[in-house]
Amino acid sequence: MGGAVSAGQDNDELVDNLKDANYINSPEIEHVLRVVDRGDYFPEGTKQHAYKDLAWKNGNIHLSAPCIYTKVLESLELKEGLSFLNLGSGTGYLSTMIGLIIGSNGVNHGVELFEDVVEFAEKKLKVFLRTNPVYQGTNFSEPVFIVGNCLCLNTHYRQYDRVYCGAACPTEYEEYMKSLVRVGGILVMPFNEKLCRMRRIGSLSGIQKGCYQSLLPH
Repeated sequence: MGGAVSAGQDNDELVDNLKDANYINSPEIEHVLRVVDRGDYFPEGTKQHAYKDLAWKNGNIHLSAPCIYTKVLESLELKEGLSFLNLGSGTGYLSTMIGLIIGSNGVNHGVELFEDVVEFAEKKLKVFLRTNPVYQGTNFSEPVFIVGNCLCLNTHYRQYDRVYCGAACPTEYEEYMKSLVRVGGILVMPFNEKLCRMRRIGSLSGIQKGCYQSLLPH
């Protein structure tokens, strides 16, 4: 997926192109896209691919297209103090941007299947904390990444205000994904070849079908 906007020469030009194509509506989303350089989350020697509006994969390292990340950020309706769960947290690029929005009172968790990808994300986070000039002294919810299968979480342990699943959700796991979201929360995930947003609007006893309102077309 991707290819909706022209390639940029650098991160600012990429964001300019996304804005010109009306993928960015919020000044806050524009800000985090500018200050967290997408190129910093590519392995060494591959940064030339960073500013194209295309998904990129090498081994277990994967990044979605910039237009997808922008749509996800806008759809999650982020604000300070929320809890966020990133299923398939990958390089940590999205989690880092969200950490800048939800702030130090927020919760920022990521679950990733591959240990080498978690190690990569933790390395990139350390570089961000050490070198990013916008981070210095800012209000930031530092992401916590764990190795695990996002389809095997204990949904009775905790629920989140915002949940994003980067991989297509199998039909049989739709209700499980919804169970990770607390009442009033938002889930964004690919489903039936569409990027969907669902808001949990209530429940009777636990999670029941029909407790969610689809906000983007399936």
